[in-house]
Amino acid sequence: MGTIRSMTGFGRGEFKTKAAGFFIAEIKTLNHKFLEVTPKLPNGLAMFDDKIKTLVKHSIKRGKVYLNLVHDTTKQGASNILIDEKLAKNYCNKLKKLSKKLNIDSSISLPDIISFPGVITYKSAGKHAVKLWPFAKKAINAALDELIKDRGKEGAFLCKDLTSRMRAIKEIIASIKTSSRHNVQNYKRKLSQRIKELSGNYPVDRGRLEIEVALFAKNTDITEELTRLNNHMQNFSRTIRKKGEVGKKLDFIAQELHREINTVGSKSSGFNISKGVIEVKTDVEKIREQLKNIE
Repeated sequence: MGTIRSMTGFGRGEFKTKAAGFFIAEIKTLNHKFLEVTPKLPNGLAMFDDKIKTLVKHSIKRGKVYLNLVHDTTKQGASNILIDEKLAKNYCNKLKKLSKKLNIDSSISLPDIISFPGVITYKSAGKHAVKLWPFAKKAINAALDELIKDRGKEGAFLCKDLTSRMRAIKEIIASIKTSSRHNVQNYKRKLSQRIKELSGNYPVDRGRLEIEVALFAKNTDITEELTRLNNHMQNFSRTIRKKGEVGKKLDFIAQELHREINTVGSKSSGFNISKGVIEVKTDVEKIREQLKNIE
């Protein structure tokens, strides 16, 4: 089974310290052509933005990455809790005025006031924030490890599906190759029969017949296309088992498969070949759709 990874996944990591509080990192990734990292950081830790992006780039090559870092210091004591009494008073006065203006008889409770933004905050790390990076990094690395495992599991399912579809395409290509050989023989037989019918059963000019058959064989020859198709399929199977960023290369190979099978369809006729071409194109389209989720 290949080592490909999906671009979608989730990971969560935690790291507890006695002196610096509790760090929680959550990472969610989605499909994207390139790598785009969007960190959401608590107050006072915005300086970690570039460090986090660099850390993520070492583990993830493609995808849209949403990282949320939480620094919980509430268990360190009440001294870390800040209450903006002036803001709370302003909220209260504004609500009383609004109640009077709208002629609404409504009491204002303490839970209402403290629920408003900015009334209660937690003391930020301030100038000492730089010392918190090693702890935050541990939580982020734990989340990345879990994320990569999650993306790997999804990648294993995708690899199984892609391998199965490529195996089916290989069988269809083999069938097209057989039908192509029979097409020349059938053309020669039908052309000979047609000439006899039109000439009143006079003997067929064998030399002329062979020339016509040779021209038909030349114009409908798909040997090169079939050879390239087989090469692309082998390359696809090798690439899907490689580590790292392979999604773009696999998609390029799938494009080449689609181009070659289109050429086969335009050069060859016959029900079996046309049917095979449609089946291959359908599978290639499904493969390309799946590859949108490969890192």
